[in-house]
Amino acid sequence: MKMTLALSIVLSAFMFLFGCKENQEKNVHEEPKTDLIKDNFPDKQKEVKAVLDSLFVSIQNREIEELLSYHLYSDKFTEFTDGLPRTGSIENKKNERQLIENIAAFDYDLGALKIDVFDDVAIVTFNADFRPKIGDNVVQLWRQGTIVFVKYNNVWRITHEHFSPINVKENEN
Repeated sequence: MKMTLALSIVLSAFMFLFGCKENQEKNVHEEPKTDLIKDNFPDKQKEVKAVLDSLFVSIQNREIEELLSYHLYSDKFTEFTDGLPRTGSIENKKNERQLIENIAAFDYDLGALKIDVFDDVAIVTFNADFRPKIGDNVVQLWRQGTIVFVKYNNVWRITHEHFSPINVKENEN
């Protein structure tokens, strides 16, 4: 009987100590939970905004290689423009080169800018007032834009672009 009681006490103590150590190890290795929907990721929003600003500066400066460097070209890259069928990396590069070749200047405003970050993916939406100068003429293009960024190798790059015409009344400017 004494042997059974002693064995029970030793086993209970062992289970108690082992259980505490296991809980302690779990607490040490647990990272704070991230809520992809509710968390805003403000530091990452700032990073994406900086890339977006740099992208438009590269257009204004007519720096094609800089502009292309903001894209993550692969089989996963997609683009929709003005109701036309979906295109990919090859077509986007061609379109970006044509833009830079055809403009003499570029001005823009991004209204209703929204940057939603889901950890390493960001969706940027806006109502754009693009004003490229082609020859001697400034063309005003109103577009709804969606750009999807992915953080790849610690750098934010575009993996999807979508631009559609937006109806804007003259008195709303």
